[in-house]
Amino acid sequence: MILELMLSNFKSFLGSSNVWGPAGVTIPFGGFSVLVGTNASGKSNIRDGLRFIHGVSRGYAVGEIIGGKYGEGGELQWRGIRGGVRETVTRNGGTTGAARFTIRVKTEVPDEDAGGAAEYAVSVDVGEKNRPPAIIKESLGWSNRYPRIFETWNSSASATATATIGTESFVLRSDRPAIIQLVEDPRCPEEIRNQCRAFLRTISSIRFLDLDPNSLRRPSIPGQVILGDRGENLSSVLQATCADPAAKESLIEWTRELTPLDVKDLKFPEVSLEGRIQLQLIENGGREVSAESASDGTLRFLAFAGAVLGTEPARCYFFEEIENGIHPSRSHLLVNLLQNATRAGKTQVIGTTHSPALLNFLDEESLGDASLVYRVGPASKVLRLAHIPALKELPPGTRAGDLLGSGWFENVAAFLEPEPTK
Repeated sequence: MILELMLSNFKSFLGSSNVWGPAGVTIPFGGFSVLVGTNASGKSNIRDGLRFIHGVSRGYAVGEIIGGKYGEGGELQWRGIRGGVRETVTRNGGTTGAARFTIRVKTEVPDEDAGGAAEYAVSVDVGEKNRPPAIIKESLGWSNRYPRIFETWNSSASATATATIGTESFVLRSDRPAIIQLVEDPRCPEEIRNQCRAFLRTISSIRFLDLDPNSLRRPSIPGQVILGDRGENLSSVLQATCADPAAKESLIEWTRELTPLDVKDLKFPEVSLEGRIQLQLIENGGREVSAESASDGTLRFLAFAGAVLGTEPARCYFFEEIENGIHPSRSHLLVNLLQNATRAGKTQVIGTTHSPALLNFLDEESLGDASLVYRVGPASKVLRLAHIPALKELPPGTRAGDLLGSGWFENVAAFLEPEPTK
């Protein structure tokens, strides 16, 4: 589980250009964390920060994480960070100044992987043209242990960095995360390699779903049980989920609640010579509604259900604008689905929304884990709703979504901002 993310000098999140300088902006997360805020407030930049950390877990070089990774056949394996190298970092004063950013992430490590909370930090220099971005500092530590498991330092942004582990030193490439190089290096003590692997497992199973109706409708091959980032394999994911009678009945009940359809069954007939299957909703009167003609909202909801209730759920999902395609009067179904799934403790959901209706249906725990992302001039900031004292003093019946729609949260955030120093 991801506990918090700190962004410093990264995109719209300001901080210090000095390595490990004054902290930037920290974003806390719970089991089901909703990020609210106006357009261009910085919500998508939080997603980019998490994607950078996820790229580390996949073993990519820093330039590949930011710019994109292509396989030997030219196929795109990883989409880079929006804006590329020049827009990843926030330069104080516009286009000049030190071009360095820092990202720090704190994760909860399962008991079977040594337990506790791991903290990983990486600082990157992207300042010079015609050379790859270089890691100038990187570290991994455990909250209940000291000293850090490893730490690297590369003050000149040169091609190599030195990793310190106890009294030993390792010379590593600076264009690729040290944590990956140490895992691969047989000279590194096995205990250290195992600790690095344990942390990497907590961030490797993050999925960034950007669901597309055409992809959701596309037939898939049985046995493909992982939902694609655009919603590919929905039919085969749901087929595998429905192998559990209780899960199947839950999907049918959810669909009845969401739509006017009187659904009694879900079937997955073959629809191609290649053996591909496609979802069909069967109504009580015998009418069949295929994924081809089902509404976008129905398919999106079933994709959420397949993601969190399926046989191979990720440890963490990030959904942008999770309310898309869902009627406001049915937002409570989506909220209930995600709250129930995350309370089981097997998966975590982080989502952005512009929907006041969705915020109205959050229970007390989820509302406390929600955060407002807002701008103060060019800088993005984050305020956890649980840290707004006035929210607990409002008259009974006051709904958080109504406050969001009126701009109340932004007004409170502006009021809580400290006076500028003279």
